[in-house]
Amino acid sequence: MTLHNRNRFERGFLPLLAALVLFAAVCCPAQQSYIGRYDAFVGFSDINAPFVNNLNQPGVNIQGAIVNNRWISSGFDYSIQKGTGPLTASLLPLTLQQELKAELPPGYNLRIPTDATIQTFAAGSQLTYRHYAKTTVFIHPVLCAFRVTATPHPTDPISTAVVAALIPSGTKRDWTGGYGIGGGAELYLSKHLSAHMETDAVWSHPINDILANGGWIYRFSVGPVFHFGRNIEARKKK
Repeated sequence: MTLHNRNRFERGFLPLLAALVLFAAVCCPAQQSYIGRYDAFVGFSDINAPFVNNLNQPGVNIQGAIVNNRWISSGFDYSIQKGTGPLTASLLPLTLQQELKAELPPGYNLRIPTDATIQTFAAGSQLTYRHYAKTTVFIHPVLCAFRVTATPHPTDPISTAVVAALIPSGTKRDWTGGYGIGGGAELYLSKHLSAHMETDAVWSHPINDILANGGWIYRFSVGPVFHFGRNIEARKKK
């Protein structure tokens, strides 16, 4: 999915889902009678990193959670995304930019297609609001680890020489951390099934020996979430 198609998808889908959530909240004011002990989510995920030439990567997001009570859940989050973006001189530290400017032919535009894979790993708790029967709203802090793999594909002898100098092995791998905030909503379709929508914003600085600057990384996830296990509300009704 290209960035243009992703933006079209979000412009069309997100307002519709927001309208459904609002409709459910207005028309179904009763509180939820069943809150399962466990939640499991698998869905489409998309990452966008504006500070890396607007790198866009579709993929998959997997989450699992234990519902501690009607307000707090604890769990893990894993996602993997793959995409291709250009490695340009403007992304490099100033010293490297100056070295390249002195060595590259006049007028040469360094632009190297680069395949990138980002894996995210996170765990923690989230605050959940369950006042309405058909809608759940949640928010959580994000403390995560990124596993980044980047493989440039030079297209001419000059870019081949640049890659050999920057990444002698041909592939760059890096672990780095990130922090931010996330949240979203779920629309209950049945007792054990909901439509899940989530957006996370995380600041990170991956591959900091090549990328001059860090920045905000945005992840959007959507898909089904399954609720199962004993009803944690049942004890209150006895």
